[in-house]
Amino acid sequence: MSFLNPLFFWGMLTASLPVLLHLIRRERTRKVEFPSLMYLRKISKRTIRYQKLRHLLLLLLRILAFLLLAFAFTRPFHQIPQVKAASGKTTTAHIILLDNSMSMAYGDRWERAKGAASGIIRGAEPGDVLALLEFSDRVMARSQLISDKGSILGQLEHGVSLSDLPTRYGQALKVAEKLALEAGTDKRVIHLISDFQKSGWSAGELDSRLSSLVEIRAVDVGSDTFSNIAFGEVQVLEEDNSTGGGFKIKAAVVNFGTQDRKGVRASLQLDGRVVSEKLLDLAKSAAQGVEFQIPGLTPGIHPIVLEVNDANLTRDNRFSMTLEARGKTPVLSVENPGSGRSGRSPSFFLAHALNISTLSPYRLATISPQKAGSVGSFSGSLLIWNNVPGGTPYTQKKLEEFVKEGGGLIVVLGDAVSSSDFNGFFGAWIPVKIEASSRHAARPAQASRASQDYALLTDVRMDHPVFRPFSEPHSGSFSTAKFFQYARLAAGQGSEILARFDNGYPALVCANIGKGRVLVFSSSADDEWNDLPVKSVYAPFWQQILRYMTNQQEGRRWAEVGETIAPRKLLLEAALRQGKGNSDLNQALVVVNPAKERVPMTPGSNAVTLDRIGFYELRTSGLNTLLAVNPLPRESDLTHANAEEMTAGLASQDTGTAKVISDDEMLSPEEQERRKPLWRLLLAAVLLFLLSEGFLANRLVLKPE
Repeated sequence: MSFLNPLFFWGMLTASLPVLLHLIRRERTRKVEFPSLMYLRKISKRTIRYQKLRHLLLLLLRILAFLLLAFAFTRPFHQIPQVKAASGKTTTAHIILLDNSMSMAYGDRWERAKGAASGIIRGAEPGDVLALLEFSDRVMARSQLISDKGSILGQLEHGVSLSDLPTRYGQALKVAEKLALEAGTDKRVIHLISDFQKSGWSAGELDSRLSSLVEIRAVDVGSDTFSNIAFGEVQVLEEDNSTGGGFKIKAAVVNFGTQDRKGVRASLQLDGRVVSEKLLDLAKSAAQGVEFQIPGLTPGIHPIVLEVNDANLTRDNRFSMTLEARGKTPVLSVENPGSGRSGRSPSFFLAHALNISTLSPYRLATISPQKAGSVGSFSGSLLIWNNVPGGTPYTQKKLEEFVKEGGGLIVVLGDAVSSSDFNGFFGAWIPVKIEASSRHAARPAQASRASQDYALLTDVRMDHPVFRPFSEPHSGSFSTAKFFQYARLAAGQGSEILARFDNGYPALVCANIGKGRVLVFSSSADDEWNDLPVKSVYAPFWQQILRYMTNQQEGRRWAEVGETIAPRKLLLEAALRQGKGNSDLNQALVVVNPAKERVPMTPGSNAVTLDRIGFYELRTSGLNTLLAVNPLPRESDLTHANAEEMTAGLASQDTGTAKVISDDEMLSPEEQERRKPLWRLLLAAVLLFLLSEGFLANRLVLKPE
């Protein structure tokens, strides 16, 4: 046995403290003269001896506690003997670290890497031990340290496989180093078999060092000459309805490599069939933009695949996404017919804005307040409460249930709505109220409006989805719209003000209620209180409001491999977009990967790691959706790093180069002590002795004489 801190043996002198204290506090004999001994109690010698023995045991416990405490601080450890082969030859631990990231699928790299690993295994000497690990951005040990070559070769042939994941060297090398240090052999060698992709090294990893007891040997299957075609940045633009609708896809096709490529075919597949192709000439290390036009789609989710023909590395040839097209969304305007100016419908301008053409995604219909309560479920619809006073308690309950289940409600104010009506009908469940003084000015005649006071929209949240399309130059402005009358709103906690008038009063307020949304517009939807309907921004403004209220901001069109998703959350978002907010998502959930295999999920867990490229299917009873998964762009860049420089940089700072372990070299004392920390057991014994001493001391004190 050896000790890291032998000087702490001097601490064992503290064991004399209990003895010294015992001697100091020992009672001294006093002579007391008694006229007679008849009043004293007789005590047997046996009882006296028992009391002395019990006190000596207490003293012994205290001494042992101090001795063991000092012994623990010496950090004792057992020397680990080195393993020698039966013949007395040097034994070696071979840790084979095999790169199975996506870039290894380039050309014949994977086959050459497996061949190199097989050669290392077959060349091992008797008494050597081997371990096989494969890595990408995660590490998997296919075997522990064993001497059975046949078992390791079997794992190499049938256990390892290429992945779609990116390269990360740092974590893999740390795992291999730990495994190597656990081997009780004379030498420890990590065989790093990789294409040494430059993007797989981070700055922090390059600064790390391996133990001086470990040698690293590089097996480089990469090359400085390569050519790989893949997609770079991809954008999906939704076309305006006035131009026929549909989508436009812009993509950059990148030539990662050192060779020019001519006649590269880029194609677009829609629902499994090729609908467009283009030929490209790509210079080395250059990119070229390509556009694909997709006309109006039928309602539903459509898988889209962009593909280039490149035989060198086929795994990143495809870029997948999903596009979701919807049918016409029904919009119900709850209003009193003929209550508008000159007997017009309050939705006169709204109808022209939403039913602008046959390509409009909305279909507006009107309904009276009396029939609103009998509509029942408004699933799949949008509601515009258009200048209507509060209804019955039954209608209020139905509206609240509709919103909380994922519906969208837009409340438009006007002459027919008073503060008491609004606050009594909506105030109990919407964090927005109308102040008592709700009018800016008396209703002016059309001819005299120019001379009336008016408010302007001067504080608009251009970063919000409702106004984001208007943030671009020449996309329309709200600054010229005049608001002659409006309700003075007070936004409570849980609401969000999207626009204000120049006097600071809210003009547009939004609140999330349950799964749905409520938006309150403080002026009218027609030209009763403002002249917004005659401005060019009116129609796109209302269409953008409806898009936002129906959660029609697109879901995730694609994800990247290696991400972790929450399938139930994605299904909930899909249900809201499809008007199925009442779907029960507590049912059994099935996730199917691109290989059509069911992904196992831990009970109670709502997380899935995406480790394959292609389309994942998420489904439950009555509801399903697709999620496209693409490779990380950096993995397509096969720029080669210098293997010798990298391995030299990873070697211990003690030598500056990869070190070969000598025959008589052993683990350092610190490393051996860390493997079997005996001091923890000693401290546990000290604690046990102190607890026993305390218990015994209390018994002595409490026991009557």
